[in-house]
Amino acid sequence: MKTKMMISLLALSLFANIELKAQESLPVKRFEIEAKAGATFPVDKFVGSKRLGPQLGLEGRWNFDKPFDVGLEVYVGSAVRDYEHHTLSNRIFSFLSIFGDYNFNRGNQAALFVGLGLGEVQCNIIQGNKGDEGMSFMVVPRVGVELWNHLRLTADLRLARKGYNTIGISIGYAFGGGRK
Repeated sequence: MKTKMMISLLALSLFANIELKAQESLPVKRFEIEAKAGATFPVDKFVGSKRLGPQLGLEGRWNFDKPFDVGLEVYVGSAVRDYEHHTLSNRIFSFLSIFGDYNFNRGNQAALFVGLGLGEVQCNIIQGNKGDEGMSFMVVPRVGVELWNHLRLTADLRLARKGYNTIGISIGYAFGGGRK
């Protein structure tokens, strides 16, 4: 657990020090709030057959002058499976996770981003009776594209605990963002 946390913190600090000269970033507003919704799919070996599950999130982001931003996210998502003729749904709830993103061509019509998030999550069995409940550390690598300075398409991998790990895709809208 400590090794995973140290590697994640090291990767996050590396993102903070990267600056690519070949891109054309434009000035953007300092603060934005993104509301997002999407689908998840379990990635780890557990029980039963895997199914799509829901995810919802809200993230406030602070944009720096350099093409880097830091955000705080509230998130809920489920790893859903069919198990013994019933639905098994293991939910993770993150009250506050911190994210760092590096943005390519920020402020343009299409801006790619890569990022990493860290947080503590509450793992709960919502439906069914398989899985361990409790608090867990979560690591979230993500990639995506922001279109027209507001619409965000994101793919992420949420690694928290066996039975709760998911890959997800979401669509979000950033309120208050955009060019200065």
